[in-house]
Amino acid sequence: MLTSSLSLSQEAIVEVPGDKSISHRSVLFSALTKGKSKISGFLEAEDPLNTMRCFAKLGVKVEKVAPGEYTLESPGKDGLHSTDGLELDFGNGGTGIRLSAGLLAGLPGISCILTGDASLRKRPMGRITEPLAKMGASITAIGNNDKAPLRLQGKKLQDFSYKSTIASAQVKSCLALAAISSGSALEYQEPELSRDHTENMIRFLGGKVESISGSTHFKLTPPYDWHASEFRVPGDISSAAFFLVMGCLLKKGSICVKNVGLNPARSGVLQVLRGMGGNIAILNEREECGEKVGDIKASASELNFFTIPAKLIPSLIDEVPILTIAGLFAKGGFAIRNAKELRVKESDRIHAMVKNLEKLGVSVEEFPDGYSFSQVESIQAGEIESFMDHRIAMSFSVLSNLCKTPIRIDDESWIDTSFPDFKKIMQRIQKYQ
Repeated sequence: MLTSSLSLSQEAIVEVPGDKSISHRSVLFSALTKGKSKISGFLEAEDPLNTMRCFAKLGVKVEKVAPGEYTLESPGKDGLHSTDGLELDFGNGGTGIRLSAGLLAGLPGISCILTGDASLRKRPMGRITEPLAKMGASITAIGNNDKAPLRLQGKKLQDFSYKSTIASAQVKSCLALAAISSGSALEYQEPELSRDHTENMIRFLGGKVESISGSTHFKLTPPYDWHASEFRVPGDISSAAFFLVMGCLLKKGSICVKNVGLNPARSGVLQVLRGMGGNIAILNEREECGEKVGDIKASASELNFFTIPAKLIPSLIDEVPILTIAGLFAKGGFAIRNAKELRVKESDRIHAMVKNLEKLGVSVEEFPDGYSFSQVESIQAGEIESFMDHRIAMSFSVLSNLCKTPIRIDDESWIDTSFPDFKKIMQRIQKYQ
């Protein structure tokens, strides 16, 4: 069985950047509310910064106070404006473009083009444009191919009821923001609970999310009369996951990640690591800005094969690449199924993980909704292709730090889209050897 070569002489203390999902939403809700909002813990990575830049073009005054701290002064949703055909570039940010599309679709007088980099322009947008159109929105793919760039003309939207066939926080949040910006009602239902940061932020601002049938079926009803607020963004559990897996895979020692968001709709990675035999402890648990927060300690463990329940997939979809790395060291191997959503992330992550594992000599069986491999005894040297995907690059970077086998990653620059200090933290952990 593959074993780690990394031991730490003392516990490594790590702080990760602010939650990317909440950072995006702090900008969007600041733009919707008239007045000056404050944001602390903001993730200063390209994706959320691009969202902030886009709303600055629409009339939100942005001031950086300190690292990760900003004030955003908005004229309110009715005061946001654009010149005809204004281009808003969201870079690699799928969350930024999809959520912003919803917010802007419900604002009469907004006329803009939403676009992004080459990677983003490959990702499907029909999942939001189709329900938005049914809501009355004017939003179309310029290339007529279900991809960005998108041409948008804001208008008053009608009350809408939607039953989604997929558990997608981006689809859910897009439609919720469209209803809020337009002052319309929304009834929404999904098959499993996707991350619920948008609902939590609505509640935090004093809004009501009316439950119809549990947390997966709810209704939003106007008026949405909220005031500027102070948003404290917790550490991103998706970023913490790289170090939690690393902590579990240490030969000796532990890693403690401070101030991490513990939203139940996001913390499936903790359940899977524990199911695999991972030694995970939650310390100093508390609540901030409507979200559960705590410190997470991961210690050297012996991991085993674990069947990941389908209902957990939405809560760990972004952590599948790094959980796969954990699976390389697990007795009995690893399998992920019911995860077709991986096909439409920053890359086709099923294809990306399978091809890269094969380069390292791992025999992998690929499925439409996942992949599996038996217990791995060793890996060979190889070059990893990032596929323009930050999580692919970071996952294999963790692997290269855990074993002595030479592993090269073709392009690590994509890591900056979500975690600019990732390599610095990795180097700091190495000093504890």
